[in-house]
Amino acid sequence: MTSLEPKPAKKKQRKRDLKFPEDQSTKKETFTLDVDKIIRTKNFSRGPDIKKNYTFSGEKGHRKKDKGVKNVLPNKSSQTQILKGKGLKNQTGRLQGTQQKHGKPIKSRFQDRKTDPYPGDAPIPIQRLQKYKRGEDKYLGDMKNQFETKKLKFREKKISDAVKQAARTETLLNEQPGFLEVGADEDITTITQHDISNAVDITSAQKYFELKLKQFGPYRANYSRNGRYLLMAGNLGHVAAMDWQTKKLMCEFNAMEAVTDAKWLHIETMLAVSQKQWTYIYDNQGLELHCLKVMDSVLKLEFLPYHFLLVGANARGYLSWLDVSIGQKVAGFQTSMGRLDVMCQNPANAIIHLGHTGGTVTLWSPNIKEPLVKMLCHGGAVRAVDVDHTGTYMATSGVDRKLKIWDLRMYKSVHEYRIGGGAGQLSFSQRGLLAAGIGSVVEVYQDPCRNVVESPYLRHQCPRTVASTQFCPYEDVLGVGHGGGFSSLLIPGAGEPNFDALEANPFQSKKQRRNAEVQMLLQKIQPDMITVDTSALGKVDVKTYAEKIEERNKLLFLKPETIEFEPRHKKKGRSKTGHHENRKQGYKEEMKREFIKDRVQEKLDEATRKREEKKNRDTEQGKPKGGALSRFAKS
Repeated sequence: MTSLEPKPAKKKQRKRDLKFPEDQSTKKETFTLDVDKIIRTKNFSRGPDIKKNYTFSGEKGHRKKDKGVKNVLPNKSSQTQILKGKGLKNQTGRLQGTQQKHGKPIKSRFQDRKTDPYPGDAPIPIQRLQKYKRGEDKYLGDMKNQFETKKLKFREKKISDAVKQAARTETLLNEQPGFLEVGADEDITTITQHDISNAVDITSAQKYFELKLKQFGPYRANYSRNGRYLLMAGNLGHVAAMDWQTKKLMCEFNAMEAVTDAKWLHIETMLAVSQKQWTYIYDNQGLELHCLKVMDSVLKLEFLPYHFLLVGANARGYLSWLDVSIGQKVAGFQTSMGRLDVMCQNPANAIIHLGHTGGTVTLWSPNIKEPLVKMLCHGGAVRAVDVDHTGTYMATSGVDRKLKIWDLRMYKSVHEYRIGGGAGQLSFSQRGLLAAGIGSVVEVYQDPCRNVVESPYLRHQCPRTVASTQFCPYEDVLGVGHGGGFSSLLIPGAGEPNFDALEANPFQSKKQRRNAEVQMLLQKIQPDMITVDTSALGKVDVKTYAEKIEERNKLLFLKPETIEFEPRHKKKGRSKTGHHENRKQGYKEEMKREFIKDRVQEKLDEATRKREEKKNRDTEQGKPKGGALSRFAKS
């Protein structure tokens, strides 16, 4: 700091700068400094002693060095305090010494700044936050480990920031969905595809087309995840893959045997085709890559993109999962429910839904050999099943000519519709529309899950019987495979208008596709995590006290009784302490093994007895032994 000493009284030009107090009896002199005349100060020191002291005074600001005086700093009681290079403060607390330059006041840069009337981030509607939120917040109040608590709090903060960021970026999505609207006196079902194609622009009108393939039908169609590529498989062996928007054919071949189903795999360069005997994997040029002999006589195929699992249901009631990334079979179960020709997947939790001839729908996971859920949906056989993209609602149709909407959170029917004929094909769109193939007619219903629908949204007549229906992702297009070929229909409001390029990019390049494939492999989900209740994945599996007591009681029950055995005495040194204990321990181990064998045999006998009792009970009630179709067997 700079120490300013009083000057001799004979110099009159300094009297106006420095004023001495009346009391000068103390060694440390106190003084008052007129800071209005100071232009600048520098070389301030924090210590009590200063080797070189410079005084700046006068309007012109000339410098003078003081030599014959001691360095004295003003104490806390002085009227003037010197800041660290920032100037001086007077008793009022206002900063002086740097507020003037050459006698002119200097405006502060914060002086004219306007205050924000709405500080902080803009508020986000609660409905928009709930749209992007996944699960409830974790309660971290009872955790004892402070380090783990801090880690989890940081993780929860990252999740909350991600939700807010996703909700804020929704304003950048400029594409809006829309639907057809007609007057009160008009029937919307009378609007044909030609009317829609004539009303829309040229690019959208080109998405409506028909492929007349009457020789190898009926055809099953499947779109890729990004909605860019189309795969068609005819029942008589014709397989074709194409870019349906540019109408560019990628490959076309004949498998020379019956083809039951075909699906794209994780990318558009690989496709799986279920043929009469085995399942084959081809590339986009039609070259055979693999022959999957573990999946034979498959009728339906499904691919789980996040798990890299190819699921097949065959004609003998066998359901199998195969990991295409390593080429190994993950699981396979015998459902014992007859022919499996009705199957779909739940996009939300990767659970497989199967429809059976007895009117039931079962839910399957590769981790359990028994069905997770078994629902009685119809009085007759189930013809079609599909689940919407949120995993909340399921649509089923049967031979009883009923279309039912089920809430999978409660496993109850919320809506039931009576249609003219049993729907053989069902398909949900990304915006909640439902397409039903009834004979050779395709009907589309607008939001039948939340509202009661009185009439179809659109209707289209196909040349022959409908074999498959699927909405194209991110497009207002419905693909219909039938006996006469394939039809691409325009359905306004069916597809999601905005896509996530990191999830599925319709315009991706070859390099982007390769990078996306690597990221998908790195983020692959293990089959063990497939479960009905997805909220259980974030919880800790802690055994309750009752479960611990039950396990302990089981162990105590299986523990054999105390064995009292004393080996006989032998001569010639064979009854030493070590030999004696070894013979005693060996006898106890042998008795324990015999006890365990007896317990296992008892359980097997008990299971056999229960099986025989159930068989006798079914025989007494007159139930057929070979299933529902055994009554048609010849005697």
